[in-house]
Amino acid sequence: MSLLSTRDETKRAPQQTRDGWIEAALAVLVEQGVEAVQITQLAKRLDVTRGSFYWHFTSREELLDALIAEWRARNSDVMLSALAESDSLQQGILDLFAVWVDHTRFDPELDQAVRDWARRSEPVRESVAQEDTNRVSAIAAFYSRHGFAKTEAFIRARIIYFTQVSYYALGIQEPMADRMSYLEAYYRCFTGQEIEKDVAAAFGARLIRAEEDVP
Repeated sequence: MSLLSTRDETKRAPQQTRDGWIEAALAVLVEQGVEAVQITQLAKRLDVTRGSFYWHFTSREELLDALIAEWRARNSDVMLSALAESDSLQQGILDLFAVWVDHTRFDPELDQAVRDWARRSEPVRESVAQEDTNRVSAIAAFYSRHGFAKTEAFIRARIIYFTQVSYYALGIQEPMADRMSYLEAYYRCFTGQEIEKDVAAAFGARLIRAEEDVP
């Protein structure tokens, strides 16, 4: 298809925003994998012509790059912000837990879809490895700010992060009430300290109520 015919087709077609294409592509990535993220299929999903795509992207590769950028913004930035804004060890760990269980903030299905994609693409594998390094480094820096020696901070960061990634990878399903019943033990394992019981109870009750409110 020539550039001229693409532009002519686009003029006749309903338009989609760049974000609309990205959202549709993310949904397909999660549902079917990266091989299904194709311009023609996305155009059908959005009920527009292929030409609409070229107002926002020069190629499928540019769209795929945008998906990686969006994954990074959604699933890494929210974690880093939670840690940066905490003013105590207890608050930071709980804020991190809150991010991980709130799938409107951290999207575990997207995270797993990108990791599956990384098994097929060396550049994506490198991106995932870098993001894992960045996430662990941020958690380790958080531990260091709260008095842990460098090596211990790094190891504790790896333990808490790898535990959560494995939780998603294994597809573990359990009621929030059950998960929160382990909160004090988790906190002790991840920090070597005791959490205040009233704080743990209030935090657990809030997350349980939030789960019950989900339609």
